[in-house]
Amino acid sequence: MVVRAKTDLTRRGITDWKQCNPKLVKRGKKYFLSFAYEKEVKLHKLKEKDTRILAIDLGLTNSAVGCVMDSDGTVLARLFIKQAKEKDHLFHLVNQLKKAQRQTRGAKCPRYWNAIKGLQTQMINDTAHQLIEFASKYNVHTIVFEYLGQMRTPKGMYGAKKLRFKLHYWRKTAIQNKVEEMAHYLGMRISRVLARGTSMYAYDGTGKVTRSDRKDLCEFPAGKPYHADLNASYNIGARFFIRAAIKPLSEKRRLALGAKVPEVLVRTEQTLSTLHQLRICVA
Repeated sequence: MVVRAKTDLTRRGITDWKQCNPKLVKRGKKYFLSFAYEKEVKLHKLKEKDTRILAIDLGLTNSAVGCVMDSDGTVLARLFIKQAKEKDHLFHLVNQLKKAQRQTRGAKCPRYWNAIKGLQTQMINDTAHQLIEFASKYNVHTIVFEYLGQMRTPKGMYGAKKLRFKLHYWRKTAIQNKVEEMAHYLGMRISRVLARGTSMYAYDGTGKVTRSDRKDLCEFPAGKPYHADLNASYNIGARFFIRAAIKPLSEKRRLALGAKVPEVLVRTEQTLSTLHQLRICVA
């Protein structure tokens, strides 16, 4: 019997990991022996003032938009992952699937589903690898996402539109899980913050934004056009540091800060400007 190893242990950096018992896995009409490797990895225990984060917004038009941020709110780098070709292909496949189901009265159509699942997996893996590579390049300690919660389909959605919404939600959940697994592999931590209001408020503290017909653009109250997902990523990173700053404080101290910076006590309205004001008050 010929045994072929698909994984290069040296390239994966797991030569010193413990090999576990093999597991027989069936894929299609073939069987494979799958070996798992394990190792105890220690995650960083840095204080928030020494932490550098990668704040990520998983948007609609862009698969992911991220920014590297220090504890004082300084943005060091930005990342945009679009995957326009893959999304166009997925849009076409979903339309074909729904058309076939209408013509066959709700048939399962496994050929279309296999193509959709394969494309989803490719987009998830590609996005996760780009995010981890970007985080490693800038020596990030913690990766911050929005908390997704349960899926709630908006009213009025049906057919292909409803399926695309579900696929987008499933893809965002899978990206977070994949990035979490890969980040722990490198000793990075994962954190999640409240999602509500991150895209609604301008990062400069001027108020609510107005979304344009192009979903990736928004307009601040002062008339300044800006990238909507990048604006959200700034607010996601700011909420992480705001939470870390006020969590150890007493209730009396929190109320005192809330009198100077009211947004500190309202999580849905916290922006990057709130973090800057908080740093000034604490200093």
